[in-house]
Amino acid sequence: MELDKFMIVRVRFGRGNVVARRKGKNSRIATLVASLLTIGSVSCASLGVWRVGGDLGWTGDFVFTQGLLSHWQVWMGAAAAIQYGAWRLTQYARLAVPEPSVQEPQQDTTSGPQHVAANV
Repeated sequence: MELDKFMIVRVRFGRGNVVARRKGKNSRIATLVASLLTIGSVSCASLGVWRVGGDLGWTGDFVFTQGLLSHWQVWMGAAAAIQYGAWRLTQYARLAVPEPSVQEPQQDTTSGPQHVAANV
């Protein structure tokens, strides 16, 4: 075969976004999910309190009368587990936020005394 009949094509791709390994890349999503999980945790805790109130005769009938979901311990345990997950996501989200550095304002001591005057 002769090389005259073939064409060599080179495709060059531009440089795309550089993938960086840094902590807390998904901090916004983690904060959002943590907020939603907190709402879910409060909901589970309120169902647990409702069930305890139903057992003590303070509230009306609970929505679940039989089965696993009819126990207040399940609802309180779920609330604690969900809130722990929300807390962990919040800790993850804080990794991406740089801590504010406290710097005192520096005065310019190189020039002489400065006078301020106002026309009143």
